[in-house]
Amino acid sequence: MTPEQRYLFDVTGYLHIENGITGQALKDAQEAANQYIFCPPDERPPGFRTRPREMAVEDLGNLPLIRYEHGFAFDRSLEAVTMNPAIWPLVKECTADQPRLVSGTLSFQSHNPDSDRQRVEANPAGLHCAREGRYWATRYQVKDGRIFCNDLVCFFYLTDVNPGDGGLIVIPGSHKSQFERPDQLLTPDSDGIDPEPDPVFTNLTPKAGDFLFCSELLTHGVLRWKPKGYDRRFLILRYRPQFEGKPSLPQEIIDRLAPETQELVASASYGHTKEIAKRDVVTLAG
Repeated sequence: MTPEQRYLFDVTGYLHIENGITGQALKDAQEAANQYIFCPPDERPPGFRTRPREMAVEDLGNLPLIRYEHGFAFDRSLEAVTMNPAIWPLVKECTADQPRLVSGTLSFQSHNPDSDRQRVEANPAGLHCAREGRYWATRYQVKDGRIFCNDLVCFFYLTDVNPGDGGLIVIPGSHKSQFERPDQLLTPDSDGIDPEPDPVFTNLTPKAGDFLFCSELLTHGVLRWKPKGYDRRFLILRYRPQFEGKPSLPQEIIDRLAPETQELVASASYGHTKEIAKRDVVTLAG
């Protein structure tokens, strides 16, 4: 992590890394994501499914955000994103060089006003963070010039988000808040879906190939997706220290992974150094 990244992450709770993946590597990842999204449920490899239910291609518009479980494992081009050089130093530092990938979900959001209206008016944009409900388990601290955060989320974008489209919003600096978030922090708009424009939050607009690296303590949410001509696709990668928790991935997914990624998703004792953590650049076998 560079001094600039360290400073900005500490101040805001997130980093926007532009052009993390470009060229053919980005095209391969986009194509792999497209194959998963439009693969009929009965033709997917074992372990791959959507939440909250299986859907056919023609039903993709029925929900505002569809999650394709274990999307990172669908293809090597997506799997390689988990240790991409643009984020690997950040992951290592924030986990005290003891990283573990918890999950990697492919997400798809399209324009659907009917589904959007089902969202709760009391919490426009669905604001949330790790502090709510499990504050005792989530940490953020700085020691010896390094940042430690035991709950990280990294969004890798496969499509562009333009100003005014919607998508992810954050409250910069909220990862350090010592106060409970008021339920009515933001005022709902006339539809009761999104909040009225307010300088308290920032709508992040990454392009395809960009990463958003965040502390899960950062208060964040999502605005309705407004464009009708294109959708939002991204990987949600979650990391924790290797000594906290046990792997939750099914064995059929783990068996698909390259040896390096199998090591990344594995739990290990405190102080153990994984072979991948010794490397500045990790290249997947196979």
